[in-house]
Amino acid sequence: MSSGNTELVQKILGAYLTGDEETLRAMIPPHGEIYGAPGIINAGTYHGYEGFMHWVRQWDDAWDEINYELGEMIEVGDSFVVVPAHVVGRGAVSGLKIDSVFGWMYEFRDGQAVRFHTYATTDDALQAARSLAEAG
Repeated sequence: MSSGNTELVQKILGAYLTGDEETLRAMIPPHGEIYGAPGIINAGTYHGYEGFMHWVRQWDDAWDEINYELGEMIEVGDSFVVVPAHVVGRGAVSGLKIDSVFGWMYEFRDGQAVRFHTYATTDDALQAARSLAEAG
């Protein structure tokens, strides 16, 4: 198992957490696909850095408090990484509490995240990654 793609996940997450716009712009190409599966707060498809930031703002605005704990990264094929993301938070308007494990799926090509998908479960993310990997 190559650690190159897991290092790219760490790099992109680190850039997001520190507000490193230059790195995020370099790692998310204009054709990069950001996708929130149905049932996720910000479901839909977005593209490129601007789409990623729009998606992130929708997610962040929904929560008064939010914390993440990332599980062990799972590589699928040569290009995909699935990350179990344990999310604990409280809704900004509703006060609704969440304690769930989502599945984040990344696809990397030439050091860029050409796909970042969020699914309601890690199993859904793994299934999507396997299907895309098999399709080539």
